[in-house]
Amino acid sequence: MSSVVDNVRFNFLYIDTYSFGRNWVFPESAIPYNMFRYIESGTGTFFIDDEEFTAEKDHIVYIPRGSRLSCYALTDNFTFTSIRFTTSVYFEGGDFLADYYNIPKIIACENEKRYFEEMYYWIKQENPARMFLVRGYLELLIGTLIARANGDGTIEKPHMKQAEEYNLEKIHRRIRKSGNKIDPRIQGVVDYILLHPAEQYTPQRMADMAGLSKQRFSCLFKEQLGKSPMAYIKELKLTTAARKLLVSSENISDIAYEVGYEDPNYFIREFKKAFGYTPRRYRQEAKE
Repeated sequence: MSSVVDNVRFNFLYIDTYSFGRNWVFPESAIPYNMFRYIESGTGTFFIDDEEFTAEKDHIVYIPRGSRLSCYALTDNFTFTSIRFTTSVYFEGGDFLADYYNIPKIIACENEKRYFEEMYYWIKQENPARMFLVRGYLELLIGTLIARANGDGTIEKPHMKQAEEYNLEKIHRRIRKSGNKIDPRIQGVVDYILLHPAEQYTPQRMADMAGLSKQRFSCLFKEQLGKSPMAYIKELKLTTAARKLLVSSENISDIAYEVGYEDPNYFIREFKKAFGYTPRRYRQEAKE
């Protein structure tokens, strides 16, 4: 159980605040990332995978990656702050935060508003420490919600159906990880990749970095990270690109080069496969 917790990574993508009138409607769409929406004012209705939820001021709405989402405002002034992020853990056919950590779709906010405020403040700064602080506050937000959901039971779950029962064995089958601790040779390679996502990698180069045979490295990497080395690198590059699209005005071709894609057209195809949108459309959706 500790191996899953120790190795999970949450990748920040974007944060912004939106304000709408009573006529606002968001048509049903497949969501290619995870979202937390903190309701600043007003009331709205959310349909998440055909479940209906009513969210009002000081509620947090959790929308998992892959959900079908539609929503509309019920009041004249409906304002929320939205955080978008992905998770590095591969959780086949399920919702990692809900199934593993019991995070509900609607959460009555206690003191979590400050994390939204800090993230929004720091993402607007030019300080070189800003992304470390933003990622840190995202982790604090998620950790606080997990603690509440699994602690003294005070977390509120309005409009929620009874949760499906999951036993530990089923969860471990669905999370593609094994072992009690990530191998330090694998961890060293992963740490290097996280710091240098634009470099070109092959299974043989990574195996050499770890001091392992290519076959042994690939097997060990998949056992402990839940996916093959090249699938992990592709996801990391595309997640980095998605973040750049949302927090900068850089040209799409430049972003492709920065994350290691020599052919921008190939980058666009790969991005659309991963997120369901072209990079241009992905950037436009964030502004709507």
